[in-house]
Amino acid sequence: MEKNQISADEFVSKFMNGSVDHLTYIQTPIKIFSLKDIAPYLKIPIPPIFFGYNLLIYITEGYFTQQIESTTFMVQAPAVLICNYGHISAIHSVDKSAQGYCVLIKEQAMTSLFREQEILNIFTISPLLNLTASDSAELDTLLGLLYTEIYNESPYKELYESIFKTVILKIIKLSEANKSLERRQEIAIAFKQLVHLHFNKYKTVDFYADRLAVSINYLNRCVSSVFKKSSKELILEVTIIHSQLLLLETNKSVATIAYELDFADPSYFTRLFKKIVGMSPSDYRESVR
Repeated sequence: MEKNQISADEFVSKFMNGSVDHLTYIQTPIKIFSLKDIAPYLKIPIPPIFFGYNLLIYITEGYFTQQIESTTFMVQAPAVLICNYGHISAIHSVDKSAQGYCVLIKEQAMTSLFREQEILNIFTISPLLNLTASDSAELDTLLGLLYTEIYNESPYKELYESIFKTVILKIIKLSEANKSLERRQEIAIAFKQLVHLHFNKYKTVDFYADRLAVSINYLNRCVSSVFKKSSKELILEVTIIHSQLLLLETNKSVATIAYELDFADPSYFTRLFKKIVGMSPSDYRESVR
């Protein structure tokens, strides 16, 4: 569903007020902005969007409230919030005087910088990581170096990538996500990653089992043990989360959206949406708009 992804430029034009001439756009796969240049201009609340980047927010002063998929996080400084590519995110409130950094990372940069095990570890990090004063000071120094290098007249790609990788590895260590994963956890996490990337085209469990080179029964056991739901339930849940974007970004009827998402019966789509979101698609569209 690439057409529903929001780029950095689109985010600014749709969800920020006033003059944003102070924001400098750089053609690098890793982008970093100071929160003081963003927070005062946000049009709050920001409805659910599919950000076409991995997102890292490091806050040193203030707070914000952000929803990732179906969970809302109250983030108070000092803290880090991570939202992986493919997830849906909404911003409910922001302290206009918030300080820190916002980092956007293209998925291709993540996969080129990190080994498969590190990618899996990143995916297991709890979205919200509260920091001690000393850990926050270390991250502040690293992100300050990243900011300086990226905005240098001649940014050195190998250097800023190295700094960014150090930031992520530090966060992995702080979150204790650096522990070796069991095979069932690796399979379940890799499955969820694939679902976020392919749910619109592939909704059958056998597709994902083939991609992961495991049997359907083994995949179901892995997913059930880690996420406490079946593989099919997770596929449908991700589909419904993404359907929220279509309801907000278009004026298409609920039935049309259901068919676009490959539901043969719009009434089944409506029942499933209400079960997962807590209200009907029509009520959801009206409440957010």
